Amino acid sequence: MERGPASLILDASCLLNLYATDRFGDIAASLREQVAVADYVLEEEALFIRREALADGEDEQIVVDLSPFVSEGLVEVMRLASPDEEATFVALAAMIDDGEALTAALAVHRACSVATDDRKARRVLSERVPPVPLVSTLDLVAQWAETMSVPLVELRTALERMRSGASYVPGPRDPRYRWWLEVMQSPPGTP
Repeated sequence: MERGPASLILDASCLLNLYATDRFGDIAASLREQVAVADYVLEEEALFIRREALADGEDEQIVVDLSPFVSEGLVEVMRLASPDEEATFVALAAMIDDGEALTAALAVHRACSVATDDRKARRVLSERVPPVPLVSTLDLVAQWAETMSVPLVELRTALERMRSGASYVPGPRDPRYRWWLEVMQSPPGTP
């Protein structure tokens, strides 16, 4: 599928959460938006997920490798490209972490949405005029599940991998918290 310019930028935590599902490519392909990641997130953040070891008891660290998804055109890597973007990054970095600030600066100047679960970043970005459109990890997973009619057992497996691999558990304030609970509490093997 040919896609236009990126319109959804993932921050580091959202990227890790989605990557940990082992369905990152499927999720990215199912989204209405073209997915992007800031170069800073890939180059400066320590991005890895955990997998439980089967034999020796040591968890394995798996480095996030987006190169296949970039090659396929599912993910675009974005860089700051103007003094205005750099100035917005500096202003936002005074309020939120650098990764979220850079991601947000790109979104502000390129009319993109930001995928983040960070409460402070969500507050800061929603207070901008105009506010930056926001989505969460669970919004993206739910969109994938609905668009692709993902069976409940596969959805639950993806969410369990996200919990174990990226330590992601949504808080009770998350609008999709009850949806997550229902999926996670469904009996194993439920279709």
